[in-house]
Amino acid sequence: VAQIVLLNNSFATLPSVVAEGRRVIGNITRVATLFLVKTVYSVLLAVLVVVSRVEYPFLPRHLTLLSTLTIGIPAFFLALAPNKERARPHFVRRVMRYAVPGGALAALATFATYLLARSHYSGPGSLGAETSAATLTLFLISIWVLAIIARPYTWWRIALVAAMAGAFLVVLAVPWLQDFFALRLVGMTMPWLAVGIAAVAAVVLEFLWRWVDRRFPV
Repeated sequence: VAQIVLLNNSFATLPSVVAEGRRVIGNITRVATLFLVKTVYSVLLAVLVVVSRVEYPFLPRHLTLLSTLTIGIPAFFLALAPNKERARPHFVRRVMRYAVPGGALAALATFATYLLARSHYSGPGSLGAETSAATLTLFLISIWVLAIIARPYTWWRIALVAAMAGAFLVVLAVPWLQDFFALRLVGMTMPWLAVGIAAVAAVVLEFLWRWVDRRFPV
C-alpha cells in the first residue's frame, strides 16, 4: 500500500486501485467459467463417444463456430468490462461449482440429441443432419450459459448475448454459410426436438445453479 501511495503522494490513489482489482477478479471469474464449461462438456462428450462407439458429433468447423460465438467474442468483452462487484475468496471453488454441473448438463443434453438424431435419420449420408442437430442443441445451451454469466444485465450485455444468437441465426439462414460450417437441419421434427431438449436443459441449469448457490455457499 505504501508503495502505491508513494506514486503520487496521495491516499486518493487507493480507491481506483481497489476498483481495478475488483474489475479484474470479477471478470476473470466470469470468463473462466465460460472456458471451463466448454472443457467439461468437451471431455465428457469424448468419453461418451468412446463408450458408445459412435462417430464424434461435431466437425472442427462446428466447434470453431460454437467457440467463437459462445466463448471467444463474449470473453473478450466480458474480460474488459467495468465491474464493481466485491472481490470474494475461493476463486477455484466458485468457478468449478458452476462449470462442472453446467458442462455436464450441456454434454448430456447434446449427446441425447445426437443419439435421437441418429435414430431419426438412420440412413446413409445422414451424419451431417445428425451433427447439425447436436450443434444446435449445444449452441442453445451454451448461449444460455453465457446469458446467465452475463448477469446482472446492462444494455451492452443484453446486446452482446443477442448479437451472438443473431450471428448463429445468420449462419443458419445464409446458404453459403450453411455450407461453409456444414450445418444442415433436415426436416422439422428433429430440429425442433433439438430446440426442446436445449430449452429443458436451460431450465434445469437455472434451478441447478441456484441449488448450487444454496448448497455450496462461498
